[in-house]
Amino acid sequence: MNNGTVKWFNSEKGFGFIEREDGSDVFV
Repeated sequence: MNNGTVKWFNSEKGFGFIEREDGSDVFV
């Protein structure tokens, strides 16, 4: 399992980004 921190999330639109431990971003 990968771990990360929510970098930005728009609950109104239902998407955002998670910053992984290695510094890369994941679209969610």
